Amino acid sequence: MLDLQFFGLNLHFAVNLLAALVCFSVFWLIFDAWTLRHDHKEAFKWGGFLALSLGFMLHATAAQTSISQVSRLILAASTYLRLAGYLAIIIGQLLDPLQKRPTLIDPFAPARPVPPPAPSEPAPAAKSKPRRLGQFWAVGSAPNLFLPLAALTVGVLYWRRATTGLERHLKPVAWGFAWLMLFELLSDSTLLASTTNPTLYQLIQTYGAVWWATLGSLLVAAIILGRWVWRYLTKRLQSQLFIILVSETLALFLFSTVGFTFLLLQNVQNQSLGDLSTASRVLQYAVASRQAETAAQAEAVSASSAVAQSLAAHDHAALAAKLGGYVAAHNLTTLAILDASGQVLLRGEDPDRFGDSRSSDPLVRRGLVGETSSSVVVTAGVLAPTVTLVAASPIRDATGTIVGVAVAGRAITGAFVDGVRASTGLDSAVYGGNVRAATTLTAPGSADRAIGIKETTLAATQAVLEQNHSFTGVASFQNRDYLAAFTPLRDINNRPVGMLLVARPKDALYAAANNSIQLTFLFVVILTFVCIYPVYRISRFLSLQLK
Repeated sequence: MLDLQFFGLNLHFAVNLLAALVCFSVFWLIFDAWTLRHDHKEAFKWGGFLALSLGFMLHATAAQTSISQVSRLILAASTYLRLAGYLAIIIGQLLDPLQKRPTLIDPFAPARPVPPPAPSEPAPAAKSKPRRLGQFWAVGSAPNLFLPLAALTVGVLYWRRATTGLERHLKPVAWGFAWLMLFELLSDSTLLASTTNPTLYQLIQTYGAVWWATLGSLLVAAIILGRWVWRYLTKRLQSQLFIILVSETLALFLFSTVGFTFLLLQNVQNQSLGDLSTASRVLQYAVASRQAETAAQAEAVSASSAVAQSLAAHDHAALAAKLGGYVAAHNLTTLAILDASGQVLLRGEDPDRFGDSRSSDPLVRRGLVGETSSSVVVTAGVLAPTVTLVAASPIRDATGTIVGVAVAGRAITGAFVDGVRASTGLDSAVYGGNVRAATTLTAPGSADRAIGIKETTLAATQAVLEQNHSFTGVASFQNRDYLAAFTPLRDINNRPVGMLLVARPKDALYAAANNSIQLTFLFVVILTFVCIYPVYRISRFLSLQLK
């Protein structure tokens, strides 16, 4: 039940950690060479890859469904670190001249006069560098828009160095940054999260198609750069041991984190399902209370001596005069007065329609034998079925003889489920059969209530309508997953004729656990930083022992 979102949450963490590890490995490769000659242009390169590594580490800790201030700060810091990393690598590439192709000299060719050297001129790159940096940093208010351009620029510079220059081995790096450009470009789709277009929102939402494509492009970039850097790290024993130990440490932390988040989310989900079961009992109690109120109204009518006298005399006009405003005054949907043979003498909601027989109605038959009873009745409607709570009470004359039955009914409407939502904070619905009759759920892209819709959760309908017991689990409403609790709505014969539903959006489960998960991710990142130096000392010690 924690399928897609749990998998996506931890996969996002794992892929970003992998990208951070790969960038850190490239940093270490360049930094290790830089310690021998301290070339300033190489410092820009290793500094850039270190900033990228830190940026991806922070990005890994950002909970995807959280909108807290901490998440916003983490995402902003990650964005600026990645932008700084790309820019530093660009500067390092611009400062580092290309390896020119060698020219072949014919020893037998006549010597050519050497022209005098041209007057020195300032290099054009030195002029353009301040302008380029100014152009990038002038847009600090919207860095996300420039991350794809920065990543693409790095890829182009590496491609130029591998094709125009002689450093053919840098082609994989160029391809890696091309995939990083795609990652940054797809990441910018979050800027459209406020769209009102339901189709577009389905694509760009968290765990939507674009989100998975974003994560996939980052994974491809990490694999390409990881394969490239590993070939060079294996040339030196200490670097190889260092990266292996760092990788194993990260893997240990990752598995521990996945296990912890699984247990945490499982516990939160079980608690939520327990809360839903409690809420479903509260909803059943609310229905029972409404049913008791309806029965009380039926008993109040049947206890009236004026009603009994008019009924015994079959005086329709007197009954209409007595009960004409009773339905509206007591918030009823129906009120029927029937004689001892089950014939309708008055309908309170429609006084002009009477004379038909309801002798086969189980409620009427029980009322005629002196029993007060209640039931749930489902009737078909144009858009949706109507679920009505109905109660019947026998009417007795002065001698105690049963002369008829009073039947009162109150339909369950949107006001009822709105009250449930106001008191519990949960979405709810009432079904006639397996079709939604009243609900707080709304149709996609509309404020209209999603009524008249057949329930498609087969496990729920089978458990409730066929097996006559409750169901708790995951259900999908309006293309959104919910944790839901279904309970049967039974008639006078204890047969299920409908369902009651209380539900909570499944993503709310992750929103509730996001703070704990995000703190866990941050703790893992901090532990990683703490462990890097001891791992370095251990790898150095082992390499010295093996020499």
